[in-house]
Amino acid sequence: MVKTVLPLAFALALAPVQLVRAQAPVAVAPPCVSQGLIRYVCDVQAVEDMAAVPGGRWVVGSAMTAGAGGLYLIDTTTLKAHPAKIVMGKAEAPYARCPGPPDMKTLRTHGIDLKPDKGLATGTIYAVAHGARESIEVFKIDASGPEPKVTWRGCVVLPKNASGNAVVGLPDGRIVVSKFINADDDQGIVHVLSGQITGAVYIWTPGKGFEEVPGTELSGDNGLLVSQDGQWLFVNDYGRKAVYKVPMGRSGEITHVATDFRPDNLRWAPDGQIIATGQFVNLDNRNDLHGWAAVKIDPETLKATPYLKMPGSPAFDNGATTLPVGGDLYIGAYRGDRVAVIPAP
Repeated sequence: MVKTVLPLAFALALAPVQLVRAQAPVAVAPPCVSQGLIRYVCDVQAVEDMAAVPGGRWVVGSAMTAGAGGLYLIDTTTLKAHPAKIVMGKAEAPYARCPGPPDMKTLRTHGIDLKPDKGLATGTIYAVAHGARESIEVFKIDASGPEPKVTWRGCVVLPKNASGNAVVGLPDGRIVVSKFINADDDQGIVHVLSGQITGAVYIWTPGKGFEEVPGTELSGDNGLLVSQDGQWLFVNDYGRKAVYKVPMGRSGEITHVATDFRPDNLRWAPDGQIIATGQFVNLDNRNDLHGWAAVKIDPETLKATPYLKMPGSPAFDNGATTLPVGGDLYIGAYRGDRVAVIPAP
């Protein structure tokens, strides 16, 4: 079992905001102001996942709250954020079967991925979306101007009754997506926290549709990554506290590493390791403060190394993703009104 520890400097910085114990009722969030080494990106709602935008200045974040605008743009030079102004158009190939643009009034985005175009300030955003439909919404982003331009390109509707979570776009046009629970299961999170098998991972191929990846029937399939050579899939088993390594082909050994928290999202670190971030949540404290942590995982050996461990506080809890940007770590959460920014250890 992996035990994480918070570096002393971060522990001291957090002291002013450790107002209650981890299992105390969630208090109203204090004003969104810096606390020691911790800075905040304010004026956002439930940025569960994030990705770096080509050019290095901007970060794009998801928005799990309906009416928040679908996607956030975060300026890393000012730590200011605002909803992206999404230009709607017609669905383009290979997404021509998309029934039309999303309903922006109900759109909630969850896991996201951004694939940059080689040598350009442009790329493609893939966003797992909830609302009027369960889908992967696809956007083009152009960061060549003063502010990135985001244009809707189409969507891929998920398999029947699948509630998506994380997504990875592959260089060959295929898309990998995790199913967390059945969309009609109103007790889904209870089933996941009880360790029941609820999910799977699918690969969508243009012109062919979805195919389930063998060996990915887990308890609340969550964060995803695909190895640099495209041969291996990394997926979080949220319900049973583990990160799995699964072959993308039909052969290869399935392995996993246990964590002492429920792993949510996965991100690549600059040193080639994987950062897994998640929460110390269970059936008893799921609506309270519970704290969160992150470990770094060697993608070859799956050896996990402690990275961060932070208690829940009214200012910030529910850490769900850790995105390295320059010398900082941007921490998103599945609920709350801010993104935390801390110096990388």
